[in-house]
Amino acid sequence: MIIRRLIIYSYQLGEILKEYRFNEFGLNLILGEKKGQGKGQETNGVGKTTMVESLDYLLGGSCPNDFVGKPELSKRDILLILEISSGDQDIYLARLINQPDAGYILPNKTVSFDLTQWIDKDDDGYKKYINHVVMGLNEKTPSFSALKEYIIRDEKAGFLNVGLPNRKAMNEASNLAYLFNLPHDFEKEISNYKKQHRELNQKLSIIKSFKDEISDLKIREKKLNKEIQELDNIIQKVNISKKLSKDAENYQLSKSEYNQLQNSLFELQHIKKQYQSNIQDLKTKLDEIKLLNDIQPFYEQLIGFFPEKVEKNQADIEKFYNFMVENRGRYFSHKISEIDYEIDKKQKRINELNKTIQRQTKSFRNTDIIADITKINEDKSIKFEELAQIRVKISMDQEKTNITAEINRIKQEILRQIEIKLDIFKSYEEKILNLKEIFNELVIEAYGETGIFDIELVNDTSLNATTGRVKINCTIDDEKSHGRLHMKINIFDLTWFLNGLNYRDNLTFLMHDGSYSKPNGDAKFKLLKYIDLELKARAMGQYFATVNVNELENSELSELDDANCVVARLVRTDDNKERFFGFRYTT
Repeated sequence: MIIRRLIIYSYQLGEILKEYRFNEFGLNLILGEKKGQGKGQETNGVGKTTMVESLDYLLGGSCPNDFVGKPELSKRDILLILEISSGDQDIYLARLINQPDAGYILPNKTVSFDLTQWIDKDDDGYKKYINHVVMGLNEKTPSFSALKEYIIRDEKAGFLNVGLPNRKAMNEASNLAYLFNLPHDFEKEISNYKKQHRELNQKLSIIKSFKDEISDLKIREKKLNKEIQELDNIIQKVNISKKLSKDAENYQLSKSEYNQLQNSLFELQHIKKQYQSNIQDLKTKLDEIKLLNDIQPFYEQLIGFFPEKVEKNQADIEKFYNFMVENRGRYFSHKISEIDYEIDKKQKRINELNKTIQRQTKSFRNTDIIADITKINEDKSIKFEELAQIRVKISMDQEKTNITAEINRIKQEILRQIEIKLDIFKSYEEKILNLKEIFNELVIEAYGETGIFDIELVNDTSLNATTGRVKINCTIDDEKSHGRLHMKINIFDLTWFLNGLNYRDNLTFLMHDGSYSKPNGDAKFKLLKYIDLELKARAMGQYFATVNVNELENSELSELDDANCVVARLVRTDDNKERFFGFRYTT
């Protein structure tokens, strides 16, 4: 893809306000100039970042926040138009600043300002067109909106590190691997197996959590089956008297257990209150002792000094009660937690018994045979419900062996997958060596030294490992300084950019906004000049960079200017016509 021209059109005025033509290959320098050399003449705020943000907006990005709610932009009704070439097709892309939720497409060789001749799309449709048609990306590749964050580096957050802040690590690694023309989807493929592994682990944990209950559950299952059979026999024989006798027996058992639990509950609540009182007593005593701190001024005022023995006794007592609050208080708090657990468990059982007793008493109030049979069926329904829950747990326990076998199968599959991917990754050795050469060539060009550029495939197959991730790391000397860090990021991006020109014709541009403000002038000039010559030698690739006039020597600027690298000169003037829009839109 080639970015050819940017047009700024005003519907209010019915005219083109600004037009910027770009080099189809080589360096495209967006220069912030001074009006003069006088005091207060600066190059910031003339529109360098605004131009980059406008290009981003036209290529599917969001409307820049700086454009929202600006009266000067709204009243002029600004249309931004980008002329590009994609494959063998010329395309115009347009966005209205007053209509950020829409985009316009004109596959034509001639631009028109009549939007009825354009194909209009909503914001999502416009982004899909950029992704699929302009960039030639698909569902198997990262989206252009994700890649664009690295292709058009943001001035504020783009140069903190080679990675971007607050991004999901797996997605970022995939995006960078794709830009470096390396396998980018290994980790995502393996993560699907790990997701299954985690789900099965969770299921296995649930099963193991009630393994101690299984024997009791099986006994309870047999008992419920027997009780249900007895109820069926009673219904068949209409032997209500036996049922009433059985209910009376069960009622006595339930009532007895209920009373015992209530007594136990009252006792636990009393003990809990006692522990709480003990904690409060310790804290109160410590507060009282701390009040003795006022005794030192009293002694000093009375006898002129604070007796050593009194001071030591006071300190020892305070230390003792601090220790008691810390240790005994923790002990009492722990005991309270244990009691709360027991209270909760007993209260739940009391609630269950209360419902059971209420149900059992119905039998004594119902004398009608139909009502009694209905009551028996209700009992059966409750027992069947409990039986179903028990059988689910028992069947899950029986499923444990199958789950363990499935987990082992998944582990084996992950091992098999990573072996396959390691073999594939080895086939990239020559390409990786070429990437290292490009990186070091750029470092040598800028600083006359080499750096370190490493690429590795994570083959650790443990559950929490980033198995299959392609990790790309680079370092240069003294990169803790802001200038060198920014240059390292520039070189990192330029490495994938130059390498990619050998393999693809869609991602053929790179934009760096503000990344040359901190590096020293000599290094950045050498790098900019080298990139321009390299791209012109290839007759392919566009590198956009913003630079202030005071960030390069006059001779260096002249050399870049003579090489036609400067595509925009943005200047503070009294009439503001040399700004990006041709007017000032901020107050």
